[in-house]
Amino acid sequence: MIPIFETVLVDDGRIRLRARHLERLARCGASPAQVTAVDACFTDALLLTDPPFLLRVDVDDEGVRPSTRPPRPATPVELMIDRSYDPDCDERLLKTADRAWADAAEAAAGGEALLVSTTGLIGETTRASVLLHAADGGFAVPDLRGILPGVTRAWALEQTDATERDVRLDELRSAHGAALLTAGRGVVPIAAVEGIALARSAALHELARTWRELP
Repeated sequence: MIPIFETVLVDDGRIRLRARHLERLARCGASPAQVTAVDACFTDALLLTDPPFLLRVDVDDEGVRPSTRPPRPATPVELMIDRSYDPDCDERLLKTADRAWADAAEAAAGGEALLVSTTGLIGETTRASVLLHAADGGFAVPDLRGILPGVTRAWALEQTDATERDVRLDELRSAHGAALLTAGRGVVPIAAVEGIALARSAALHELARTWRELP
């Protein structure tokens, strides 16, 4: 099988959207036994009394391997642009362990980068999905082409009734705001893109609060 992994935030005795993470593993090719083993790693992690931490569980033909690291802060982010987004790249539809593409983009951008196509389409960042609070008041996420079907992305779609469509870089200037969607940080406001400040959306702030309160 292609090596895959899941990353979750272990926080105050909780793993938010736990069942959805396990379901995605199964969709990505993990066997029932492997999914059960990952679920056992989740249960073991909840016994730890450390401050919040990220649990990553790698899954491949050799077995299931958990590892931990401190979480990134859920504070507003400033992003640089990397023009490597390819809507036709089906390899990004799986959360594979090979993250060389993300490492290269972050090295070029000097940190977490917003992936944009040569025609100005937004894909995702090197670490998260993107949610737009558009100028017309509606919500949109980039169409699921060449990007990871994120667990928090799917949850936010349900919460906001967002439209899946092409999202263009120039929409950010007039939008009510935009946010990252990530299992490790939740709903994180995008403060600026390449030095251009974005508006701050009260609705996205409320969505972040809803995520934090998930069981």
